[in-house]
Amino acid sequence: MADLKLYDVFDLTPLRDFLRSNGEPRVFSKGECFCRFGTPSQKIGVVNSGGFAFMRPDYKGDNQTCSLAFRDELVGAYISRMPGRVAEFDVCAVCRSEISVMPVDEMIAHISDISPTYGYEFVYAIAYGFMMRAIAYRCESVDARYTELLTRVPDIHRFMSNSAIASYLGVTRETFARMRAKNRSM
Repeated sequence: MADLKLYDVFDLTPLRDFLRSNGEPRVFSKGECFCRFGTPSQKIGVVNSGGFAFMRPDYKGDNQTCSLAFRDELVGAYISRMPGRVAEFDVCAVCRSEISVMPVDEMIAHISDISPTYGYEFVYAIAYGFMMRAIAYRCESVDARYTELLTRVPDIHRFMSNSAIASYLGVTRETFARMRAKNRSM
C-alpha cells in the first residue's frame, strides 16, 4: 500500500483522519516489522512520522525494498486480508517511526460509512499505485526515480542505507554509488 501518495488517484484524507482519530498510536524502532511476509495482515496504519519499507526476499534470499511509505501514507497488507491470502512482503520501519494502527476489519467497516464506492476506490488506488510503480521501473530512468524519491523525502540518506535505496531503485549498490558520485560532481 506504499507509494499511494505518489499516485494520488483519489482522496485518502477521510481514511487517514479516521485512522489517526480512532487508531492506537504505536512507535516502531528501526527494523521492527509492522507485518511479516507469509502471515495474514490483521492491522492497517497511517504513518505519522518516520517511514516504512515494504521488503521481500529475492531468489537469492537478499531482501529487496519494493516500496516505501512515509508521513500520511498507509502501511499494511490490506489485499492479503482477503480469505486465504497472506502478506507478500515485510513492512518494516526504516527509522524510529510512529503510526496510528487499527484492525483491518474495523477500517473495512468504516469504509462503507464514508461512501458506497469508497472501498472499491481504495482497492483501485492500491492496484493503480503498484501498476504505476511497475511502469516506472520499466519506463523511467534510475536518475528520474531517484530524483522523485529525493523530492518526496529529501533527507532519505539520514535513515536509509545506500543498499536499501539502491534496492528500492532497482539497481545494484555499486551502480547507485557511481550514480550518486556522478550527480555530486555536477
